[in-house]
Amino acid sequence: MYNIHTQTTRGVLLDGALFKSRCNTSVVIAITGIHGNFYSNPFYYNIGNTLNSGNIDFIYAQTCDAFGTIRTPNPIQGREELIGSWNERFTDADDDVAAWLAYARQQGYKHIILAGHSLGANKVIYYLSRHHDPSVEHFLLLSPANVDYMTSTVSAA
Repeated sequence: MYNIHTQTTRGVLLDGALFKSRCNTSVVIAITGIHGNFYSNPFYYNIGNTLNSGNIDFIYAQTCDAFGTIRTPNPIQGREELIGSWNERFTDADDDVAAWLAYARQQGYKHIILAGHSLGANKVIYYLSRHHDPSVEHFLLLSPANVDYMTSTVSAA
């Protein structure tokens, strides 16, 4: 496993993990849900290692809500910023997903499968509903979050 990084068009730096196989043409990019990070979820090691045994690379792609709060430099704004689930704007997930897809294309992957787990599945749905991206050959949605239920107790105040 290798630590990797990508930058959104907003300048947010996102961390990820690359599980590299012998083949460099196919990759599964897994978009995380709330607090979905490879430091606290060893299940993704199993997925990465299993895909690698089939010569498929695996990117565990953290988004802005991978942690409660995390400090990250923002090269575009020239300052450090605080990101995390405490203030994530769901619509920014569009930019997060696009950044990981751009990373995969820059690495030369010819076959890209976009996957999402929990709220990450909702992010994938949102991205695909807004973009016709021919680089995404297939997508997987694992346990999409019930956003209506999640927001049913949020007050206007």
